[in-house]
Amino acid sequence: MDSAQNKTEQPTQHRLKKAREQGQTPQSQEMLSAVTLGTLVGATALLGPWFTEWCKKRICAGLTADTSVMDNSEVFTAYMGQQIIDTLLVLLPFVGVLFAAGVGVSLAISGLQYSPKALEWKLDKLNPAKGLKELFSTESLVKLVLSVLKLVFIGVLVWFYLKDRLDVLATFQWVHVDRMLGAIGGLILGASVRICVGMLVIGAVDLFYHKWKYIENLKMTKQEVRDEHRDTEGAPEVKSRIRRKQYEAAMRRMLQDVPKADVVLVNPTHVAVALRYDSTKMRAPVVVAKGGDHMCEKIKDIARSYGVPIIRRPSLARELFATVKLGKPIPDTLFVAVAEVLALVYRLRKSR
Repeated sequence: MDSAQNKTEQPTQHRLKKAREQGQTPQSQEMLSAVTLGTLVGATALLGPWFTEWCKKRICAGLTADTSVMDNSEVFTAYMGQQIIDTLLVLLPFVGVLFAAGVGVSLAISGLQYSPKALEWKLDKLNPAKGLKELFSTESLVKLVLSVLKLVFIGVLVWFYLKDRLDVLATFQWVHVDRMLGAIGGLILGASVRICVGMLVIGAVDLFYHKWKYIENLKMTKQEVRDEHRDTEGAPEVKSRIRRKQYEAAMRRMLQDVPKADVVLVNPTHVAVALRYDSTKMRAPVVVAKGGDHMCEKIKDIARSYGVPIIRRPSLARELFATVKLGKPIPDTLFVAVAEVLALVYRLRKSR
């Protein structure tokens, strides 16, 4: 087995895709918690006055409610059902923003994906021995220490915030209840904001660590990269054989068009270009076959076998061979020169 020291290569796109299909994606529970808490604090700050007023009204309504509703079980059930529905509707904005924040941060970290393999039932998760081993493992101890450090970090932030406001807390005994509740709400909001900031800092560090760890776990050895490239792209000898077969098939198709040509222009021994022209269907003569050296001789042999005229025009043949692609019409600049050759061919045919 390859050691971690040998895995020096960055994971390929294929390996990353395969990991995502298996449900392996970078996650940060700390960032998720920080964003969720921050969203809840923001929603509470915006909707707090309205929610507080609603709570006051519900308490007053409950204390002054008509007790006759309790005399009839059906009326009482309908009354309680309506109260539950009203409560759920009031809580719906808070639940909605929490859900949107959770989904949004998960998509931002890992992206949208569907992984059936991640939903597969794994019996080893029910193994109590494995659970105990993980509970008392070094990783669990490290998580415990980090949790304590996070609590200390956030506690220090809140302490420095409240330390400068101890004098304000001491004056609450002389303040009216409404103002005292407002001041306490402000202190709670200030402390909550600092807790959110602290958790965002922790979340950012945690997210960076998990993304780094995710890439580190997926790193590959040089041999793994070569093997994957061979498996996905094909072995070099296989690709070479496929290209050779494709080239041979293309050459056979091209040579099959030589008998349809009207003329073959030659260099005479290095280049051969076969042209075909049908005035009713073509705007200009088309190159149906071309080749050099060995292919040139094949084109000439086929042309002789089928009685296709072979005309020696060295400069024209070289220019057509170099500038016109197979199956394409000749350029306008060469039309006059080719037309003269075709006219010569037609005259030769009539003279026969």
